[in-house]
Amino acid sequence: MTYVRDLGPRDGDRRWRRAQAALHAGKTRIAHIDTGLAPHPSLGFTGETPPPNIRMDEGLNFHDPLGGPRGPVATLTKGKALIEDLTEYPDHGVKTLSVILSDNARLRGVAPGAHVVPYRVANGPVFRAKARTGAIGSAIDHALGLPDPPRVFSISMGNPGFAGAFEGLRRLLSGETVMAGETRRAIDRAYEAGCVVVCAAGQVIDTVVYPARFPRCIAVGGFDMQGALHIHYPRDGYGPGEKARVDVWARAEGINRAAAHLDAAGRPVFTHAEDEADIGGEPSGTSYACPQVAAAAALWIDTHRAALDALGGGWRVTETFRRALTASARKVVAQGADGRGKAGPILALDVERLLATPPGEAAGLAPRGASVDAGFW
Repeated sequence: MTYVRDLGPRDGDRRWRRAQAALHAGKTRIAHIDTGLAPHPSLGFTGETPPPNIRMDEGLNFHDPLGGPRGPVATLTKGKALIEDLTEYPDHGVKTLSVILSDNARLRGVAPGAHVVPYRVANGPVFRAKARTGAIGSAIDHALGLPDPPRVFSISMGNPGFAGAFEGLRRLLSGETVMAGETRRAIDRAYEAGCVVVCAAGQVIDTVVYPARFPRCIAVGGFDMQGALHIHYPRDGYGPGEKARVDVWARAEGINRAAAHLDAAGRPVFTHAEDEADIGGEPSGTSYACPQVAAAAALWIDTHRAALDALGGGWRVTETFRRALTASARKVVAQGADGRGKAGPILALDVERLLATPPGEAAGLAPRGASVDAGFW
């Protein structure tokens, strides 16, 4: 496999480089809601010490605060049951955050130096058993209550929704079907407070997963580095009067993301995707497309802060970002990943063009409907 090692600015991307430098001031922060972090050098850790832009002191562990780490620290261990072994990826947070923050020859992220508040809400991207989806809402509400709330939320996790005839088995193995009410309400509060909630659309099923399926979120699909094969192509509809669609796609195949695991002696080992070829490490998925768009959102908000304030903030931030995101994206014809040869147009993230696209006027914009459980597909 050929690995993608540089997700940062291309030659001539001056706006992107200026925005990266400005983001170091920390005026626009990102809440990273995932499995927590381990002290990987590619995230900027020196030994156990985090870099000043990763606010471990502000983030929390909502998954296992009593039996696990007190802060947003990944355990790097899986449960003993077969279903836990299949669905838990305890270093998922390390992997996804490296797409934003890594700054070395192994991987250059979209916004190294961005200020991040990390949260641990599960031990893997798919919620099951004791990993309640309400933990996402708890993390969102905690972040909104901080003295300096993040303006962007990056969420590369979720649930598929109602599974039809297989729903009984899915519930037996995986717990909740969609998102807990507290998470739906927290997403709405973030939207109304002027925060952009960016979510991975998924790739295992042919429709957008929750919470990306909620209309107030930015849903992110993925494609390979050539643009010839995209990972996720959703169905057209998922509920009455709604459309399940991806807002934008980003590179999601062969990302040389950072990773971590414990060796036989229980010591942490820090690696990258290219180191894991013999152990089945998977460097692909919309989990890695999502943080690229979240980082781009932070760069865009920071660049256009004055114009956004003049529009009145609130839900207009997400909707003007969504408009700029789609207007600036590159149009690509991609081949379907379902083996049926289906091709279709996608909108591929272009950070430099996005940063050159201002919020524009609020005229013609309207808030999206509240985040509700759409039930059947």
